[in-house]
Amino acid sequence: MSLQAWAAQGFALVHGEDPDRRKAAVAAWKAAHVDPEWADFSLTTCGEGCPWAEVLNALQEAPPFGTKRSVLVPYADNLLAKPKDLPPALKPWLENPPADMALLFVCGTTLPAGSGKPMGSKPWSEWAKQGRVLKVGALELAEVPAFLEAEAKAMGLKLGSGVAQSLASRLGGQPSLLKRALEVLDLLAEDRQTTPAMVDQVTFRLAEQRAFAWTSAFQKGAWGEALQALRQGLEDGDDPLQLLGQARREVERVVRAVEAEAKGVSTRDLPEALGLSPKQAFLVEGYRAVASKIRLPGAKALLAKVNQCERDLKGVALGRSDTPLTDLTLALSRAWAR
Repeated sequence: MSLQAWAAQGFALVHGEDPDRRKAAVAAWKAAHVDPEWADFSLTTCGEGCPWAEVLNALQEAPPFGTKRSVLVPYADNLLAKPKDLPPALKPWLENPPADMALLFVCGTTLPAGSGKPMGSKPWSEWAKQGRVLKVGALELAEVPAFLEAEAKAMGLKLGSGVAQSLASRLGGQPSLLKRALEVLDLLAEDRQTTPAMVDQVTFRLAEQRAFAWTSAFQKGAWGEALQALRQGLEDGDDPLQLLGQARREVERVVRAVEAEAKGVSTRDLPEALGLSPKQAFLVEGYRAVASKIRLPGAKALLAKVNQCERDLKGVALGRSDTPLTDLTLALSRAWAR
């Protein structure tokens, strides 16, 4: 289903984890149903975590003369999580949407299908049949090659033999990450032809850039920049455990720096004590600065934080946190801050 066909539906739903496509979908829907000159009066945007009553009240407000009432629910995850909680008073609106109104639900996660699930229950299952539902989550691996071919064609790129399949196997089904890979290929392919060798360069660079962005940010103590890099990496499909592995490596080097100082290890032998090669000797001062600041108790506490984060990510902790890497990022940024 094309974006334009979906956006033409007055009552609609977009769900999925791809922020770029979600943003584009909301913009397309608003362009189709909201007069920008009257937006301040005809468009109602519901608050985050709002109840169904707020949505119903917004629909019942009278629009300005000559326009139609439009309602945007930008954070509808809580409303659609439990289909049985849909108020009876709102069902007629959703089952037979009036032509003189518009309503858009936006969910930042992919809504599950099946018995008792949102996409398997009325009216949402009927909406899907009517073309009112747009999914912008991760693609199935079988869908990725066709997606890449369509995007490449729009960019004027020709994908060589095996390029689409290689990108799919290495990057998964996150559309935003796949688009970024094509953008880098677009810069590399001067003759508009892409090759498997270019894919090797692109996938390596993407991974390295995300890893460097996160670690360099928390090592500057820039917690805001670090959180942004973390969020971008997770949205692009990075493995949280791989990111955690990078953090563990950095923290363990700080612990070794504390131990080396206590043992009186010479400056010449510090790189080896920290597990660094001679070419990485310039990194020693950075680890020594953190070690001098947090000392042994702080280093042990930071390492314990890493271990707790690993338990949370693997799902074996009794009190599992929804944001273990976010908490760890803040702790790392505080430790490295000058």
